[in-house]
Amino acid sequence: MSDNEAPYSGAIKESAKAVGKALDLIKDASGPIADAYGLIIGDHIHAARDRRLDQITRKTKKILKDRKLSETAEVAEQIAIPLLEAAQGEPRDERQDLWARLLANAMDPSRRNDVRPEFIEVLTRLQPNDALVLNSMRQIPEGDAVDAATIAPPLKLRGASVRVSMSKLATEGCLKQLVSNQGEYYMRTSFGDELLLACSP
Repeated sequence: MSDNEAPYSGAIKESAKAVGKALDLIKDASGPIADAYGLIIGDHIHAARDRRLDQITRKTKKILKDRKLSETAEVAEQIAIPLLEAAQGEPRDERQDLWARLLANAMDPSRRNDVRPEFIEVLTRLQPNDALVLNSMRQIPEGDAVDAATIAPPLKLRGASVRVSMSKLATEGCLKQLVSNQGEYYMRTSFGDELLLACSP
């Protein structure tokens, strides 16, 4: 991979073509409305997506450089295209870090099989607090369950916010909910463990 080449640039081009076709359909169907869309919104979105892709590319290259990899693995299209499409739309720095780690792991020959298409689908539906809560569950021993009151203080989040995130993560299959007379507790699932592994630094 050369310094001037973005990670898996071929997939980026394919993703860009798909987005371009969608915008062409809008223009064909709506005429003046589409022209206004392109003038007011479209150019701004395109420029922002280019900046985000550049940021994620830099982060990914740094991860791979720090690992001192002699070569990178080819990334399957079912991984690369949805990952890059999702990453281009993400302005939040902590989420960009997440996508960069996932992409770097998909390009790392020793880790590429840890990255599954389902993980990309789930990550697109998670909010930053959800990702923070899931990441904090790394510290909980396998098989142990915790409640929101335990997780919230170290993250400096409200208990209610953590409960919402834990419920969301349970819906996505990352956590398992356990209800008792003492309250609601959560533990990692195998899916959650594997997702954390795929996004590990």
